[in-house]
Amino acid sequence: MRSQLSSQPDNVKNEIDPSFNNNQYWLWLPFHACWDTSARVEDTGMHKLPIGRGSARRVVMTYPPEGGGYTPGDTWEMYVGPDNLIQQLLWHRGPGKPIIVKIVIAKWLDYKKAGPIVVSLDHRGTGDGKPLRILFTDVAVKLAGSDTWVNAQ
Repeated sequence: MRSQLSSQPDNVKNEIDPSFNNNQYWLWLPFHACWDTSARVEDTGMHKLPIGRGSARRVVMTYPPEGGGYTPGDTWEMYVGPDNLIQQLLWHRGPGKPIIVKIVIAKWLDYKKAGPIVVSLDHRGTGDGKPLRILFTDVAVKLAGSDTWVNAQ
């Protein structure tokens, strides 16, 4: 539980917890654009897609280098389609501790609905120029006031 992170050993705070950055940001990134009040979010209009042909609305979310977000200073460039879903993403790691890669370019694929929430379960592209895939399986949500989990389908 991230709310108890400060009481955890150094290896949990400095190695294990940062490794989960991909899990929560790659699954819940559209929500972070609303939740994270320290981030600057800007719609920069239509831009060419980073992978392949075409264009989409580019929404840039930047965290300040002095704090905020999971890794301060990160920039997330979301390329949003006419359906308001992220089609592609360009991520730049902020300054500071190296986490796995410095830059990721990926397509957001396999959108599924879990209750009222729509999530992309498959992200394919490159990390520092090497093939990268971030895949989620067995995703479910439990809505407030409910005792049952709703699987993404």
